[in-house]
Amino acid sequence: MLKLGRLFWKFFFFIWLAQLTAIAGISITFWIKHSNEELARSAATSMNASKLVEEGRYGPGPGRVFHHGEGPGKPPGDFASPAMGKRKPPPDNGGMRTLIPMTCALLASLLFAALMAWYMSKPIRRLSEAFQALAGGKLHARIGDSMGQRKDELTELGRDFDRMAEQLTGALQNQRRLLHDVSHELRSPLARLQAAIGLARQQPDKAEEYMVRMDREAVRMDKLVGEILTLSRLEAGAQAGQDLIYMDELFAELTDNAQFEASNAGKVFKVAFSADEISKTCVRGSYELLHRALENVLRNAIRHTAPDTAVSLQAHVKQGQLHIQVLDEGSGVPEAELQSIFQPFYRSVLAEHTGDGYGLGLAITQRVILAHAGSITASNRQPAGLCMQMILPVAFA
Repeated sequence: MLKLGRLFWKFFFFIWLAQLTAIAGISITFWIKHSNEELARSAATSMNASKLVEEGRYGPGPGRVFHHGEGPGKPPGDFASPAMGKRKPPPDNGGMRTLIPMTCALLASLLFAALMAWYMSKPIRRLSEAFQALAGGKLHARIGDSMGQRKDELTELGRDFDRMAEQLTGALQNQRRLLHDVSHELRSPLARLQAAIGLARQQPDKAEEYMVRMDREAVRMDKLVGEILTLSRLEAGAQAGQDLIYMDELFAELTDNAQFEASNAGKVFKVAFSADEISKTCVRGSYELLHRALENVLRNAIRHTAPDTAVSLQAHVKQGQLHIQVLDEGSGVPEAELQSIFQPFYRSVLAEHTGDGYGLGLAITQRVILAHAGSITASNRQPAGLCMQMILPVAFA
């Protein structure tokens, strides 16, 4: 059954009222004009008749010639005809001629108002149904295709709804995946922790050894929970802050830590940037967040670069932006996974057997860089290795 909402009837009423007002105004204008013409015509006829009667009463004017049956004192022509009083005036069909076009115009306005109201209210009704479906859990609800070939603001509203639904669907899917991944990652250290407790009870003489194992698992879980909380705050739109970060101080601390870790792993860490240029470069944001983001990238590079190879930190300022590159000489990442490595809990197939992380480091890094109005990309190097490039806007340089 066709259901017409209130909006349809509001559109219908106001459109029809506007058309009726226009029809009434035009009709009254033509009626007034027609009435004035009739009055003028009647007045002219009366004046002509009076003039002819006067001429018959007082005689002909100069050069007047009487025809048969006419003469002084008699009205000329038809006025002297005895049948004058018996003639009937022609029927006046003016009212009918006016009523027919007004009726047609009224019916046409009804049809046009109904079509216009239907055209305007149909997409809004579809949008309302889509909102109800989305609120009911039907995340696949879309209305872009149902708009047809329309090109107006209502079509743009429908596209905005589809984009909103896509983002909402993606957010819910990410939330479900995150919950699943967190449960999976917590299960392993918890299982090892429970096993260590059981063994400590069975073998009291080795309790100290198992206590060390339990402490290590507790630290791992604490680190995981901390990274999850950080990621959650960043995804919720936490502000990066407006502190003035001096990049020479940040790079000095990062370089010292990276050189220490690289030397312990039998690898080399190198820097390639102008100290004078970096000393004049500042970025607005959070020092701790930016330090953690860059440190995640450097540690990943040191972990995955080949033995006896180097990791390089490069930086330069160009067109008001700070370009940072971290280069390693590892196995790289498959091309199909270059975008996926920034997803939470994602670990490359090549990295699953070489690292003990949770797959949250690069996800946190990306969100920190985005919170600082920057960008981060990953690309493979030739013949081997990975290049992580980050771009940040500078406060001044």
